[in-house]
Amino acid sequence: MDFELKIKRRDIDALIEAIEKNVANPDVQLIKRAYLFAEESHKNQQRLSGEPYIVHPLEVALILAHLGLDTSTIAAALLHDVVEDTPNSLEEIEKHFGKDIALLVDGVTKISSLKKQSKSTEQAVNLRKMLIATVKDMRVILIKLADKLHNMRTIMFQPETKQREIAQEVLDIYAPLAGRLGISKIQSELEDLAFHCLNHEEYHEIANKVAQHKYKLEEFIESIRSILQKKFEELNIKAEITGRIKHYYSIFRKMKNQNKTLDDIFDIRAIRIITEEIRDCYGILGIVHTMWTPITSRFKDYIAVPKSNMYQSLHTTVLGPDNHPLEIQIRTREMHRIAENGIAAHWAYKEKSKDVVKEYRQLAILKNIDKLWSEHNSREFIKELKMDLYEDEIYVFTPKGKIIKLAQGSTPVDFAYAIHSEVGAHCVGAKVNNVLVPLRTKLKSGDIVEILTNPKGHPSESWLKFVKSANARYKIRSYLRKVQEAEKEAEKQKKADLTKSANEVKVSVPEKDLVKIRKAVKSSKFGIIVEGTSNVLIRLSQCCQPIPGDDVIGFITRGRGVAVHKKNCLALRRMRVEKERFIEIQWEESYSNLLYPVKIKITGNDRPNLLKDIAEAISSCKSNIIKIEAEVVEGNRAEFKMILEVKNTEHLAEIIRNIKKIKNITDVFKLSEKVVLK
Repeated sequence: MDFELKIKRRDIDALIEAIEKNVANPDVQLIKRAYLFAEESHKNQQRLSGEPYIVHPLEVALILAHLGLDTSTIAAALLHDVVEDTPNSLEEIEKHFGKDIALLVDGVTKISSLKKQSKSTEQAVNLRKMLIATVKDMRVILIKLADKLHNMRTIMFQPETKQREIAQEVLDIYAPLAGRLGISKIQSELEDLAFHCLNHEEYHEIANKVAQHKYKLEEFIESIRSILQKKFEELNIKAEITGRIKHYYSIFRKMKNQNKTLDDIFDIRAIRIITEEIRDCYGILGIVHTMWTPITSRFKDYIAVPKSNMYQSLHTTVLGPDNHPLEIQIRTREMHRIAENGIAAHWAYKEKSKDVVKEYRQLAILKNIDKLWSEHNSREFIKELKMDLYEDEIYVFTPKGKIIKLAQGSTPVDFAYAIHSEVGAHCVGAKVNNVLVPLRTKLKSGDIVEILTNPKGHPSESWLKFVKSANARYKIRSYLRKVQEAEKEAEKQKKADLTKSANEVKVSVPEKDLVKIRKAVKSSKFGIIVEGTSNVLIRLSQCCQPIPGDDVIGFITRGRGVAVHKKNCLALRRMRVEKERFIEIQWEESYSNLLYPVKIKITGNDRPNLLKDIAEAISSCKSNIIKIEAEVVEGNRAEFKMILEVKNTEHLAEIIRNIKKIKNITDVFKLSEKVVLK
């Protein structure tokens, strides 16, 4: 990018002037370079109004300059659409402007992608919280608010349907967010612009009524201002007195919520008194209350008890001349600056007195504020101001864009149970941002979570070690209790069956001297022919997972029937000392319709839809997946451990061949030792 292009001072004069007036220690050359880069990047683009696109980022930067933001933030505002709307990459931004500005631009880009994930207005509160929880540097949100404000100022160039959609989004998300951060200047303008789009008739009705009474209102306010000014001069009190008429959306909201007419709204007309010291605020309050009768229920002391967004002021409503209700706000100049600019006021910090520093310390939502202010280093303050207003909560997406609120530290299992109890109960794996992850992975705000389920999947006791939510913990424990009860019942039945079998065979010799009975009997459960006792309990050993086609042998256990092992099973080595327990067995061909569980392991290089392709390959071989565990290890290597149902060794070989044909698969093999799938 050629930064030696001649600067169009006509385009950036106003911006440079605003920066030099409002920003401490501005880096004007940085702003000029950012402007040139943005202008060149957007040179072939136009807005719907027909203006060059550079007009938009320039106006966004101007809004932030008037708020007194640092030059890094203003430069990022000039560049905020470059990555999303031009071929330039984030790496290019970092190369030319440094990591701090690149992170701000990246943050604004991510907000756009988050917003696109959810169009549901009923989730607006969660989305507002998620924006704050996801974006750790609050300057990113300030850029987005300025971006939204300029878009609203030029919304008339959008189609009507689009206007209503954007305006509703502003009322649901961005105006309340500006209020949450104490930026009343932006909040009020956003609300009125959105109100005009969504409730055109009501807007003009209120505007016309206010206009009809405008002269009387202004005359009334001026008379009050004059009375107060004269009184203050008599008492040698220095104060600035201004009048204001409540903005239209605020009037509309109060009329609607309180079922009032315009004449019933007390604070449609108000006087604001700005002084220098806190003690003068209370002194002026006393004077006002001696001049006019206060409405006691309307008094609020936000100086002693500030709002959570830093707002401080004294509010009182009195019956003024002719018994007209009149709201009066009393605050210091510093309180007024914070009331207008909210959190943005921190970046305009220059050399402030200790008293002002104490006022800032009352802001509970800023972490480590005492430490940052005591250092009196505004550059460090900007660097360290990493915010999470909702640090106990995270907000994640379903693949369809629904927002789910979870506790900090939650995992995909918590997410699964938050979706539905059945989803949690049959969860066998998870993808986060389209990448397979272990079920114990901690989720972050903004993650897109997909749960993989299987009808035969079930909760694991190991989940209790990492789940966060009480609901998930309760459901898992409930399932485990039922399993334990079923196992106890099954154990009782086994013992009863074994007793019955022993009585029928009437073997009188000790167990170690068991003799072979030449009569061959069948065990229909597993398709095994046993040379030995009748009605014997058969179980397939998990250590070697025998299936039809494997050479097998039986081992008579104490109280658990005959265990079937492959003849080359390593576990048999330690059993050789009890040779008398081995018994000849074989597979029964007539039971070829039976299915047997087998554990396999699959490795490969992770990619989108890899698990889907594996599942389809297995399904094409007419096999069912009983359980699956998937994770990404050592960078991008994916590992899958599965329990499948197969007919015999040939069937398993067919499945393995099919899986090996899949792109990115590196190995497939049968697990020869017991593996616990978590």
